Amino acid sequence: MPHSRLMRLIAALLACSLALAASGWAQQAPQPPQPSVEDEQVQPRFVWGILLNFALSKLGSYVWNVFAGWLENRLTGGLGDTTDHVISSLANSAFGQIRPRSSSALAARGADVVVGDPQSPLRISGGRENFQGVHMAMLVVQPDGKTASFRPVSAGFVTGERFKLRVVSTFDGELAVENINPRGERRQIFPPRGADIVAIPAGKEVILPLARDDYFQFTGATGREQLVINFADPRAVGSQASPNRVNRQDVKYGSNFVQEVAPNTYPFIAQPVELQHSAR
Repeated sequence: MPHSRLMRLIAALLACSLALAASGWAQQAPQPPQPSVEDEQVQPRFVWGILLNFALSKLGSYVWNVFAGWLENRLTGGLGDTTDHVISSLANSAFGQIRPRSSSALAARGADVVVGDPQSPLRISGGRENFQGVHMAMLVVQPDGKTASFRPVSAGFVTGERFKLRVVSTFDGELAVENINPRGERRQIFPPRGADIVAIPAGKEVILPLARDDYFQFTGATGREQLVINFADPRAVGSQASPNRVNRQDVKYGSNFVQEVAPNTYPFIAQPVELQHSAR
C-alpha cells in the first residue's frame, strides 16, 4: 500500500475514534440536577386566609402539616403545652359571641368522625381549599385555678373535673354544646338558651365558657354521659352540608379535625366527649 494512502487511512480511523470517544464522554458527563415536579410546585399560596409556602402533595396526611403550620400562630403559647400562658389570658375570649342562631345548621347531625389521615390530598382550586379544619382542646383546670392541662377530646373527663373548651377554626362557624345524660336525654347546655349559638370567627382562639370564672363541671350522677360539641359553617344546611367523613388527629395540645368540602358544600363537625361518673 503506498505510504500516502496508508497515512490517509490512519488519519480517518483516528478521527472516527476521537468522535466516538467524544460521544461517549458527552453521554457520561454529569448532568445538572433537574428540579423535581414537587419542587416546581412549591410556591407561596394563600391557605385558609394566610400566605404559606405550600407544596402540593399526593399524600392525604400532608393536610395535618399544613394545618399545624396555620394553627401555631393562632394558639396562645403555640403548639406547646404552655397552659400557664392560657390560664393568664382566659379573659381574652372576646372573639366569641353568643348570638341567636343565624340558620338551622346545628339542628342537623354531623358526619362520622374517624381517627386517621384523610383519603384525599389537600388541593387549592379557584382560590378555595378542598379541606376546612377545626382545633378543639379540653383545658382541665385544677382546684387551685392556677394550673391546668390540655387534653385531646378523646381523653374525656371524670366526675367533678372543671374544664374549659378551646376552639380555633379555619372558617367562620357556629358552636353549640349538647349533653346526653345517662338516661339518653339530649339537650343543649351551652349556650344555655337553645335558640342561641356561639359565633366563632375564623382564625381566632376562643375559650368556652366565655366568662373567665365559668367552667364546665358535672357532678352527682352515675353511669356514662356525653358532651357533643357541634361546630358548623352557618351555610351547612341540607344538601350544602358536606357529607364527607371528618378526620381527627389527637395531639398533646388537643385534637385537630379536617373535613373535605366540595364546591358549594360547607363543613359540619360534631364530636362526642365522654364523661365517666364515679359511683359514690
